[in-house]
Amino acid sequence: MTRGKAVCALSLSPTTVRERVAKMPDSLAYNLWRVSMRIMSVILAILVCPSGPGLTWAEDFSEQVDWRKRVVLRAGQEVQGDYFAFGPHVEISGTVHGDVYVAGAEVLVDGVVDGDLIVAGGDVTLSGVVTQDVRIAGGNVSLSGMIKRNVTLAGGDVHVTESAHVTGNVLAAAANLMMRGPIDGEVRAAAGNMTLSNEVVGDLMVAAAVIRLTSRASVGKNFRYWSDDEASIDEGAIVSGAVTRHPIPEVFKGKEVKRGVAGMKIVAGVVSFASTLLLGLLLLRIYPVFTPRVARTIQEQPWLALGVGGVLLLGVPLIILFCMVSVLGIPIGLMLGAMYLVTLYVGRVFVMLWLGQWLLRLVSGPSSPAWAFVTGLVVYFIVSVVPFIGGLITVATIVVGFGALLLAKTELVVRLREQQMV
Repeated sequence: MTRGKAVCALSLSPTTVRERVAKMPDSLAYNLWRVSMRIMSVILAILVCPSGPGLTWAEDFSEQVDWRKRVVLRAGQEVQGDYFAFGPHVEISGTVHGDVYVAGAEVLVDGVVDGDLIVAGGDVTLSGVVTQDVRIAGGNVSLSGMIKRNVTLAGGDVHVTESAHVTGNVLAAAANLMMRGPIDGEVRAAAGNMTLSNEVVGDLMVAAAVIRLTSRASVGKNFRYWSDDEASIDEGAIVSGAVTRHPIPEVFKGKEVKRGVAGMKIVAGVVSFASTLLLGLLLLRIYPVFTPRVARTIQEQPWLALGVGGVLLLGVPLIILFCMVSVLGIPIGLMLGAMYLVTLYVGRVFVMLWLGQWLLRLVSGPSSPAWAFVTGLVVYFIVSVVPFIGGLITVATIVVGFGALLLAKTELVVRLREQQMV
């Protein structure tokens, strides 16, 4: 029976506190303390050891794991208690008697989760059994397993396959939403395109540009939808209750709203440029050695910075939510949230510095860090206004800067520990 494994572990439970609280294992105070200690352990493990996105945490920290390998809970293995897994590739084929929290580029869950399942990832596939609630956020989400309670899904393409079965309710948001598996409860969805081709026992409520009910669709109660166009209901589709269409409110389509949004974007862009310029120059002044070191990390390890940043970009918000579910964890969640937003914003500076250094080396050779940063800042803001491409560049800048900053911090902490300075 697997007890757990991790890249790095931090014990945050003083012996005196543990002994006192352990005397009341059935009390609310004990449960709150236990949840808070686990949450804080994971938070600090990720922040202090960001170079190990292969972190896997169960009841204890016992075995080192290479982050470049797959994080796998093999078929036949069992974990007693909650299970945390972070990495480029995460696979859970065993059995977890507790809640499962996963973040990764590719996530496969085809085992048994005897508790809640919470996942943030790029490509997420769930084909196993989950006895409690499921919450998934990802680029591509495929659901083909058995979920015995409620499901919350958010993603670009979300597909509930024919082999899936949800005994509770479904809440979904996606660009493209395909629902082919039976739902025993109600469905509430928002999508660009939504297709239903199986049974929904309860109400169906949808807001989407394009809505289709195939000939295999069945709605046990009412079908309410918000769209500018009539829903396409194939012959043979069954709606036992009333079908009600609501138009998209004009407040969301008016010209004045579009003009206001455009004006706000311009003002926000000017403010962002000025604040980023000031922030970057201050960082170069206050941290003249560390700031260029982060830029060198981008130069030397771009893919590692991208991978670490991507995993933590998705994983840290989940940890913040975990904190907010307990009274003791709320202050930690608020502080972590503030640190998270600040780190994302600051991380862009290092990418701009690297970009400026790279461009100036092509033209005139090495230059001062300040001039390189200004050059990178100007080029970044010019490119960021290009439709679609600008959005991709902005996201990539945030992710790479976040990852590079945490990698450089880890390297700095390791050196300071070797010198016994921390």
